[in-house]
Amino acid sequence: MFKSSLKYTLFSLVVFGAVGCTPQRRITINTPVYPTPQTHTPVVTPVKRHPIKEEILLGRHGNNSNLGSRVDVPKNNPIINNNVQEHRRMLITRIPFPVSEYRHLSKRGRNTVSGKIHITNRLTGDDIKKSKVKLWLNPVTSYSNQWYNEVYLGGNKLTKTDRRLFNYLKFTYSSSDGSFNFFGIPSGEYYLTATIQCSVECGYRENKSVLLVKKVYAGRGKTEVDLSKTVP
Repeated sequence: MFKSSLKYTLFSLVVFGAVGCTPQRRITINTPVYPTPQTHTPVVTPVKRHPIKEEILLGRHGNNSNLGSRVDVPKNNPIINNNVQEHRRMLITRIPFPVSEYRHLSKRGRNTVSGKIHITNRLTGDDIKKSKVKLWLNPVTSYSNQWYNEVYLGGNKLTKTDRRLFNYLKFTYSSSDGSFNFFGIPSGEYYLTATIQCSVECGYRENKSVLLVKKVYAGRGKTEVDLSKTVP
């Protein structure tokens, strides 16, 4: 009996001692750490606004200058200074050819229109004369009046000329001293017209087409005319 108790006691000590000597295991649970989300503020680059560029032609009524001036017009307030006169070159439709007016005009006559064509340089006072300048005599009618008002005075353009007009036009050329002669001209009122190419000698920086126009009356015999213009 005593031996049995002793065995049981020794067995218990061995078992519990083994359990007490066994190292304890630690189980560590790692919780994943997520990065803190960052809020990105979008970068807005302001748009640089440029003023609108508009080309306008500056000049007085009757001035056929083609010089332009550039001005800045704000986008939100496109108003041009009232002190600046704006001229826009327009294309004007010609009136119908007035057949009844031209029917009463003579195509041939016995009169002569003579004279000189020249340009005076306002800056130097020089008188410029050129040869082989083409001159025209255009009968005064409602058809030619429209050309005079819209093209010469207004600086605009007209649509294509009716070919029947050329039956009534007279032309000639100037000589080296600027003199010219028209022969066989019917009596009546005409627009005497010519265009001279002129540049530095006329006070311009570049070549310009200078239009000269004068209303004349061709009477019996010989009519003397001075066709001139002062520039620039």
